Amino acid sequence: MVPAVRGVAVVIPARDEAPTIGAVVAGARAVLPGARVLVVDDASRDPTATAARGAGAEVVRLRRHAGYAGALRAGYGAALAGGARAVAQMDGDGQHRPEDLGALLAALEDHDLVLGSRFLAGRPGYRVPVGRRMGMAACRWMAARVGDLALSDPTSGFRALRRPVAERLAREGFPGGLTETSLLIHLHRAGVRLTEVPVRMLPPSGRSMHRGLAGGAHFLRISWAVLALASQGQHKDAMFTEGDGEPR
Repeated sequence: MVPAVRGVAVVIPARDEAPTIGAVVAGARAVLPGARVLVVDDASRDPTATAARGAGAEVVRLRRHAGYAGALRAGYGAALAGGARAVAQMDGDGQHRPEDLGALLAALEDHDLVLGSRFLAGRPGYRVPVGRRMGMAACRWMAARVGDLALSDPTSGFRALRRPVAERLAREGFPGGLTETSLLIHLHRAGVRLTEVPVRMLPPSGRSMHRGLAGGAHFLRISWAVLALASQGQHKDAMFTEGDGEPR
C-alpha cells in the first residue's frame, strides 16, 4: 500500500536539466497526483527552474552549486518542513521512470529506505559502459563484504525514505558528501532497514558524474570511505526501535 499522497514528497535534484526536467515532473505528478514535487535547482546555468515550474513543481533554488548530496539535503529539508512522512527521490535527467515510484513507496510499509534496482529484474534496460559496470560490481562487493548488505544496485539514486531517515540526513548531512555505498553501510549500521525493488531505468541523458576522470575520482572516494568503515568494525548505533521505524 502506497502511503497517503498528502504525506509524500518527491525530491528531484537538478543541475542544467532544462531539456528533461519538465517531463520528469509531469510524470511524477501524473503517477502521484496531489503529492508535492520539489525540484532543487542546483545553481543551474540554464532554464531548469523555469521548466520545472512550468510543469507544476515547487522549486528550491540554490544560489551556489552544492553538488548532488547538497541538493538532496536541501530537498529533504524542504519536504520535511512541509510535513512529508515519506520522501521519494529521483534524478532529473529522465533515467528514472515515474511509473516505478509506487513500488518504491509501497515497500516503505516494512522498511525505512528502499532502493530501485535496475538489476533485480535481470538486465538494466540499457547498455551500461564497461567502466561503470565494473565500478557497480565493486560497490556490490564492498556493500556485502564490509556492510553485510546483499544489494544488487547500491549505486542507485532512485529511492524512497521514511521521515526519520530523511530527518537524519537533512540534519547531519551525508558522511563525506557521498550518497551511495558507504552511506548505505553507515545507515545499515545505524539500524535503518533497507531493501530493493525492481525498476527499469533508461539511458541517462547529458553528461554523467560517473564519466571519465570524474567517475574514477568518485569511485576512489567511495572506496576510501568504505575502507574507513571497515576499520571501524561492525559497531551499530541503533537509530530506530524495532518494528515502527521511529527514532529513539
